[in-house]
Amino acid sequence: MLGALPTQMAIKPAFHAHNDYLHSRPLLDALDQGFDSVEADVFLVKNELLVGHFFWETKPERTLESLYLVPLSKLHKEGKLKNIWLMVDIKTKEAEPSAILLDQQLRRYPGLFSKVGEKDNAPVKVLLSGNMPREWVCSGKSNLLRLDGREADLGKAEQAGIFPWVSEPWSKHFSWKGKGPISESEKTKLKNMALKAESAKQQLRFWGAPDLPECWKFQAESGVQRISTDNLSGLAKQKFN
Repeated sequence: MLGALPTQMAIKPAFHAHNDYLHSRPLLDALDQGFDSVEADVFLVKNELLVGHFFWETKPERTLESLYLVPLSKLHKEGKLKNIWLMVDIKTKEAEPSAILLDQQLRRYPGLFSKVGEKDNAPVKVLLSGNMPREWVCSGKSNLLRLDGREADLGKAEQAGIFPWVSEPWSKHFSWKGKGPISESEKTKLKNMALKAESAKQQLRFWGAPDLPECWKFQAESGVQRISTDNLSGLAKQKFN
């Protein structure tokens, strides 16, 4: 049971670049704006991971490796890369083959990707989302891949190494659309969820939340650890206590 909730839990949340590959300079625009996590949707096509929100948007030259792994390696070699999360959202039904190929690609860059459960100086942590092969990852088949948890994983400290984040659809929990008053019950629910994440050393994130300053502020004041946005410059300009 959680104890009494504080009236406000204002924090400086971390920023997540949702659908980062849609920006003019994937990865680099987000890094320049101070973001420390980026998201890439991928489709497994002929033994390659192609980046795009829909299959028909994919192009052979827009691979996960060319858009993210190679630039991350370059920045690392130049000493310009700080700690960052790379979320890989698997869009195709071939979850396990996609994860296996991703693991193989990550191993081409020794020292770049952080190992689960180990203390190392590797700057990039990789997080699978979307169609995740949960059993395959949890069985320890890869020590480079973590999973984006769901509500059932929230607050489970013993699993925080594999489920460091918990991401949920905003509309599943809240009716507030970013304007007007917020009900007390929804304020309390959001704070409770953030507290559960904090207690387990996890990061709570929502997708599909109103991408507005009012909602960013509400999440920060409620203790949400990571705010997702498509509006990089807008969120970067916000001042959180």
